[in-house]
Amino acid sequence: MAKQDNTLGAAGGNESSAEVTAEKTSLIKKFKNAPKRTKLIVAGVTGALLISGGAGAYAVYQAPDTVVAQAIVSLVTTQNPSYELDLTGTSSGLDGSIQLLTYSSDKGTALELNIKAKVVGQDAGATLNVVSDKGGDFYLNLANFSTLASILEQLGYLPSATIQSLSAALTDTWVKVSATDLTQATSALGNTGSCLSESASKQISEDVQGNLRSNFFVKVKEELAQEDGNRVFLLTLDAGKLKSFFKSFRTSKGFDELAKCQPGLSITDAMLESITQDVIDKAIASSGTTVKLYATAFDHKFVKLSVDVRSAGSTVNLSLKANGSHPEKVVIPSKSVTFSEFLTTFYSSVLGAGN
Repeated sequence: MAKQDNTLGAAGGNESSAEVTAEKTSLIKKFKNAPKRTKLIVAGVTGALLISGGAGAYAVYQAPDTVVAQAIVSLVTTQNPSYELDLTGTSSGLDGSIQLLTYSSDKGTALELNIKAKVVGQDAGATLNVVSDKGGDFYLNLANFSTLASILEQLGYLPSATIQSLSAALTDTWVKVSATDLTQATSALGNTGSCLSESASKQISEDVQGNLRSNFFVKVKEELAQEDGNRVFLLTLDAGKLKSFFKSFRTSKGFDELAKCQPGLSITDAMLESITQDVIDKAIASSGTTVKLYATAFDHKFVKLSVDVRSAGSTVNLSLKANGSHPEKVVIPSKSVTFSEFLTTFYSSVLGAGN
């Protein structure tokens, strides 16, 4: 009976295997004989599943510090980048915001500064536009100044004649400040800006960037829940990398150039030893500061950097956003008045000579 049972079992097993093989063969034949449209749909769905699965795995397995580093690289390597910087704050009943929009192109750069505030219960604001060309000349323009001018006058911060003449001289008029004007103004201020030569400034920049690449001291403290499909990271500073950065930079040519401008400037061993993770963590916590970086989940492009500072009676939020590339926003003014003409108009208005 046992032998007969085994024989029957084996026969039954072979029969089942044959049925499965026949079924697979039938499905393959059906797919081969299916209309072209059906084949394309099946192939498309299969491809989409494979791609989405691979993309999900790619996003999941990228370490937080790697994502942050890639996001920052994407921020600084964008051709002709544009940024939006927003600063909002509340303190002792005074609410205000500053928005800075920057654009760049092969022609130069453009900056739009929007200031809004609520002072003594009144809304105030002004817009300052600045354009610079590749030759080092600047163009200034003021707009929406009337509300802020009125409040400054009421509070007595500036004489009425000064506010009115400043508004009249700059509103809807581009004032050109040439590279020569800037040099003369710097000399008049006691050469405060001429200590570093162009080559020295370049050397400092190169050394800072080089040491930063080798000792990138920003690190992820915690990955937070995603927002709008973006990965969100709570940032802090790495004491070891920060110490290494300063230790390396103090031996660079760039640091020597800085020391020439600021006699007595030094980074001592005692200063370096004072940099510890505990000191950094306590300083950040006591200041009520939170720094978060947002990056796209798949390709890790920079989206936003947010800095929140909360203390007794006041809150401040600083947000830096990437706005892609908009070189068309940089337009060098075709009509403008010289800086000397502006000063003449301004002083004559203040002194009453312009009437």
